[in-house]
Amino acid sequence: MLNILKSDFYKLKKNRSFYVCTFVSIALAVIFAAAMQAGVTNASALDGRGAAEMLATVLFTGFNIFVIAAFVPIFVATEFQYGTMNNTLSRGAGRTKVYLSKFIVSTCATLIMELAFMLTFLAMGSAMWGFDPLSVVTFSGLFTLVSTQVLMIVAYTALFTFTSMVMRGTVSAIATNIASLAIVTIVLNAISSVFSETFSLADFWIGWGVSNLATLTPASADIVQGIMIAVAWGVASTVVGMTLFKKVDIK
Repeated sequence: MLNILKSDFYKLKKNRSFYVCTFVSIALAVIFAAAMQAGVTNASALDGRGAAEMLATVLFTGFNIFVIAAFVPIFVATEFQYGTMNNTLSRGAGRTKVYLSKFIVSTCATLIMELAFMLTFLAMGSAMWGFDPLSVVTFSGLFTLVSTQVLMIVAYTALFTFTSMVMRGTVSAIATNIASLAIVTIVLNAISSVFSETFSLADFWIGWGVSNLATLTPASADIVQGIMIAVAWGVASTVVGMTLFKKVDIK
């Protein structure tokens, strides 16, 4: 397992898409901060607020996750197209170890992108509006915001690794990942509305955690629900993904 991880981390280090996607994450943070300053988006949302408060607003949009949805298939699925995966397995590497290694390395990469996005926005926002001019942000609130969003990123990475390893096509996996970000919540809400006006399947989707936990003062019940959602999707994606990966014919 250690040798497989070393190999995948080496591949990540040499992977251009990792650096490109990290740069895009940073650029997105700069664009969001500049747009808010210029009043292009959320013109009235600033209202004397600082970078820490506005970070929650930006994370609520979930735009930064689209970069991750594109990166994971590029990093993982291309190995099937270029025959690298077949070479790895032919040398006797266990499929479970290979799958877990891809997930672990992809998670490290996506967390770097997420943290780069957050830190860049905080730096830009602090320079323009101050970090917390109204003195309303607590350390625990900011820590909870960052940690829960990081947890959602891990869950999404597990799901994106699943689609990449099972579909084995870069374009198809990217399309599936982006579709999951763009329309799953809408579809689940539409299905739920047919059967109930109070119950929504979307409350059990990762996107629920991203939006509802994008606040400096989350309710305890929402935190618990968000953790349960992230763990459930992360574990389910990994277990099902490994099971299917063991059965596919790699050429």
